[in-house]
Amino acid sequence: MPTRLHARRLTGPTGVHFAALAVSFFAILWIGRDQWFFGDDWAILVPRNDGAIMVPHVGHWNLVPAVVFPLVRNGLGLGSYLPFLALAVLAHLGVAHLVWRILRRVGTNDWVATGLSVVIMLLGAASENLLWAFQFGFMGAVALGLAVVLLFDQPRLRAPIVIAIVVCSLLAPMFSGTAIPVLAAAGVVGWIRHGFLRTAALLAPTALTYLVWFFLVARNYPTPHAGIESVADLGMVLLFAAAMYAGGLGRAFPLIAIGVIPAAIAGVWFFATIRKGIRTAAAPAYALVVGSAVFVLLTAYSRSTFGLSVAASERYAYVTIVLLTPVFGVLLTALARRGRPYFASTMVFLALLAGFNAFLLVSGAAAQASREASSQVRIEDALARVIQNPTDPSLLASVPDPQWAPDVTGFDLLELYRSGQLAPVHR
Repeated sequence: MPTRLHARRLTGPTGVHFAALAVSFFAILWIGRDQWFFGDDWAILVPRNDGAIMVPHVGHWNLVPAVVFPLVRNGLGLGSYLPFLALAVLAHLGVAHLVWRILRRVGTNDWVATGLSVVIMLLGAASENLLWAFQFGFMGAVALGLAVVLLFDQPRLRAPIVIAIVVCSLLAPMFSGTAIPVLAAAGVVGWIRHGFLRTAALLAPTALTYLVWFFLVARNYPTPHAGIESVADLGMVLLFAAAMYAGGLGRAFPLIAIGVIPAAIAGVWFFATIRKGIRTAAAPAYALVVGSAVFVLLTAYSRSTFGLSVAASERYAYVTIVLLTPVFGVLLTALARRGRPYFASTMVFLALLAGFNAFLLVSGAAAQASREASSQVRIEDALARVIQNPTDPSLLASVPDPQWAPDVTGFDLLELYRSGQLAPVHR
């Protein structure tokens, strides 16, 4: 009897979920085997930026990546991208697992929850995030925020849970500013479950720490233009936010325009049911919708001047999809419970969606690898030249790839070579 029970657990939705996590880890690393250092990776890998843990990067506080990445570089060098990519993949799969836990907490059918978690694991709609090591901070912040959502969604806040809430919420913004909207959702859950004052007290250390950093450090660095100075600006911000919802969700489907449908369904569900549903087991789903609204509005406020084409970018789609997945779990469960044909149709839909996103992940990896390969050639050629002429001031000051690696100079390459962290390639 115990053997049968154990077998059922292994082949049931929980066993499938954990097996999918393990398979996805190695599958994503294999798919991303041709990736190389790119763009913002270099901003925290060039030695001259070591120790700049308080300096914002495009408005974000990347303290944890700024500590972790140089440690990996010093220990393993830059001969392989996989150790750095593995950090991002682990953060992403942490997000997928926590979404699965939230799905089960809000009453999603176990198999539906597992199917949705697999879609998240293979989220080719946001392949840029999954295959770019720098996004370790972006996704790590989301993961810690989701952990705080789950920690607040408890009947009683015992001492270990209180400590975990304070620690996770403190660390989350030190990964990236993407933690802020998810922590806002966690605050909503805490308010519902434990009252405003207790929730505010537990999140106060995080708010104070972040505000001190912002006013004493971040304000002294230039950030992208943001602001609302006219009615036209307000309209652009709102249009950008709407495009983030529709375009972000649409990235997961063969036609991006399809994203309007799930975005509209989620909105109707939220406003039609929130009055009765907010204090039920589904509270985290409602709170994460609020968090998604905070995310799209803050992003639209700071990025709308870049144009609407940016609104549906993969990094934004990632957060939008993750935060709205519990809503879709609730809705798909209601459909699946109508009978076996509906349940079967739901699972087939999720299998097709996961398969399509796996295809997007593979094709996205090929596109990124092609772009990164050209950058790698430029940097390796520059390294060879600077090794031959280590005192040439023009070579030391040059930027080999100003488009895709603007943070790397010849001096940086020489320093990495002399430290044994970057070896020349003989062509």
